[in-house]
Amino acid sequence: MNVVFVGYLKKVFENNHIQIRDHLINISELIRYLNTVKIDNEITIKRENTLFLVNEIEISALDGVKTKLNEHDIVTLVPVTHGG
Repeated sequence: MNVVFVGYLKKVFENNHIQIRDHLINISELIRYLNTVKIDNEITIKRENTLFLVNEIEISALDGVKTKLNEHDIVTLVPVTHGG
């Protein structure tokens, strides 16, 4: 699975994307995984402050954090918080 980062999340992971070879069943598991591999420990990846798109479809239009993931999926994370 390919996970693509937008905005400040690129700095949190020091890359604009990562390849995940572990089998993660759903978005909830992906969130837990990402919080263990991120570089910036002051930032927490949460559903409340991040849009998750699976193959260009936002997960609220799918099954939310229970949205199933496959090895060929592209998951894009878009932060919804910003400074003013």
